[in-house]
Amino acid sequence: MSDALADASLVLPRRLDEVDPAFMTRVLQRSGAISATNSVVSQIEQGVGMTAGYFSSIKKVRCAYAEPTDAPTDFVVKAWPSLEIAPRDSIAAMFLKDIHGYQVPAERFYPRPKAYLAACDPSQDAYVLVMEDAGVFATQKIHEHELTFDEVMRMIPALVDVAVAWEGADEGERAAELAAMGVPHWTSPENLDGFKVGMPGGARLFDLVCSKPGSPIHGGAPWNERLGVPDLAARLTNRLEAFFDAVRPENGATCTIVHGDMRGDNFFFCEGQSDHPHGWLCIDFQQMVRGPVPSDLAYLMTSGTVLPEVYAGENQNRVLRAFYDRFMARTRRYPDYSYDRFVDEYRRMATIQYIYYVAFGAAIFQAGAFDNDLGMRIELGGKGATEADLPPEQRRQRMWWSKAVPNFAETFSAFGLVELLATLPENHDGLGPWVKLPDHLR
Repeated sequence: MSDALADASLVLPRRLDEVDPAFMTRVLQRSGAISATNSVVSQIEQGVGMTAGYFSSIKKVRCAYAEPTDAPTDFVVKAWPSLEIAPRDSIAAMFLKDIHGYQVPAERFYPRPKAYLAACDPSQDAYVLVMEDAGVFATQKIHEHELTFDEVMRMIPALVDVAVAWEGADEGERAAELAAMGVPHWTSPENLDGFKVGMPGGARLFDLVCSKPGSPIHGGAPWNERLGVPDLAARLTNRLEAFFDAVRPENGATCTIVHGDMRGDNFFFCEGQSDHPHGWLCIDFQQMVRGPVPSDLAYLMTSGTVLPEVYAGENQNRVLRAFYDRFMARTRRYPDYSYDRFVDEYRRMATIQYIYYVAFGAAIFQAGAFDNDLGMRIELGGKGATEADLPPEQRRQRMWWSKAVPNFAETFSAFGLVELLATLPENHDGLGPWVKLPDHLR
C-alpha cells in the first residue's frame, strides 16, 4: 500500500460505490479530522458533472457525524474508473502520479486541496483519493468561463515557485524523487512512444475537422487558410522526435516538474483562505511529466480556458515576460537562461494539449467518421448531424474544443510552427497505423 498515512488495517475500495460511511469514518479518524469516538452516520452523494476526468470515477460526498464536530463535511473521492478508455497499466500509472501529487510537501508543490487519504494497493487494483471539496469555498474555472488576463497573471507567482523548486529535475535528488513517483520526462520513450503510436489514428481526421468549411470547431477560420496547410497534425506526427529534440536536457534544455493538464476544469480560484494563500488551487496530477521551465505556462495559455485577449497579441508577450523575469530573479540552476531559449521551449511545449487532442481524441474522431457517433459525427459522419442531435456532455466537449482550436491556431501562427516543422526531418519509426479514411471523407 502506498500512502504517507497508510496502515494494513485500512482496506481500500476497488470501486467508487464501496466508499460508504464506514470507509469514510476510518479515513477521517486516521487523518485526525474526527475523533476516534466519532463516526460518519450517513452521507449524501452526487456526481461532479461534466467536469469529471477521463481516467477515474469521481463523486462528491457530504458527511453527517454522530457527534458534534468542527470537521469538514464535504469531500471529493476518486477511485478506479468505471469505463477504462486506456490500458489498465496506463491508468494505474496515471493514478499513482495523482496519489503522489498529494503526498509531496506542500511548500514545494502546486497549490492543491487538502487530502485526507491518498493511497493505493496495486495488488488489489485499489486506488483512492479523498480530499476536501474545493468547490465549497472556491470557484472552479470551468471551460465555460475563461480566465482573464489578470487571473492568469495571479497564477504566475505560484507557477514560478514550483518551477524553481524542481529546477534541474533531470539529475540528482529531484530526478530520483520524480523517478520514484513514476514521473518521466516528456521526451522519454515511455511517454513519447505512446503518442507516436496513437497520433496516426487521429491526425488525418482532426486535420479534416480543423480545415472543414463552416465547422464551428475552428471558429470560422479553417486551418488551410489560417495556417496555410491542411495537414498540420500529420506533419507534426511525422516529425515528433525531431520537434522535441530541442527540449531534451541533454541538448541544453531546462528541466522541471510539469503538471501535465493545466486547464480550467482542473483549477479553482479562492480568496481570503488562510489555508490556501496563493488564491488558487489545482487538481489532477495524473499526467505529470518533466519538461522545460515554461511547460505549465504554455499548456495553460493554449488550453482553450483563457480568453482570446490573453493569448493574442501583446498580452501573450506580457504574460511570457512576467513569468520569465520572475523565474530569472529566483533561479539558481539556470542563471544563463536566455529569453530566446525560453520562448523556443514555450512554443514547442505549446503543442502538448493539441497532441493530446490528436492522440487521445482519435477514438472520438473515428467514432464520428466510421460509426456516425459521438461529438465529431457532425464534421466526420457524413449524415447531416447537428449539435442539436448531441447529448449535453458531447455539446460541452465541442464547446471547449471550439475555444481550444482557435487558441491553438493563434499560438501556432504567432510562433511560426508551420515554418519550424518545415525545417525538420521526418521519422516514421515507432508510428502506429495511419487511419484509412472512409469513402465519404476522401
